[in-house]
Amino acid sequence: MTAIRAIAMPTETAAKVLSTMKSPGYGHPAHTEMATGHGPCRHCLQPFRVGEERRTLFTYNPFYGLAPIPLPGPVFVHAVLCDRFHEDNGYPPALLPYPVALDGYDDEQRVVAQRTAAAGTQEETIREMFTDDAVQYVMVRDREAGCFDFPVQRNREGD
Repeated sequence: MTAIRAIAMPTETAAKVLSTMKSPGYGHPAHTEMATGHGPCRHCLQPFRVGEERRTLFTYNPFYGLAPIPLPGPVFVHAVLCDRFHEDNGYPPALLPYPVALDGYDDEQRVVAQRTAAAGTQEETIREMFTDDAVQYVMVRDREAGCFDFPVQRNREGD
């Protein structure tokens, strides 16, 4: 069976954005505001508490280190540095209530599989996508807003 690894934004990246208030690799200004949506935070992979937590918006390339072609987009992190999600914990349990769009990419950054997953079926759907050896990683996107949430990689037991 293939275990999955949800890859949160590196702590160094989140910390640098919060200290400089500039997006990594682009230098665009970051913006902090009260959360008006659930997010999630791309560092802890937890939903925001709407109207209670502040979040920082900035431009981010989720393909950095995965593929040569950048595809930047808007992301949020908590305005105060939070604990990073541990990638060996599978799909983030706090995000199970939120349906997603899933794009499976091959090693040449081509989309070779696309699925949607209803609340609670995300990990099962991702595992099914990984039965296709062409799928090297899966990008999880918010099904409502369409924005990037986090990448998922396969982690075969015994690796």
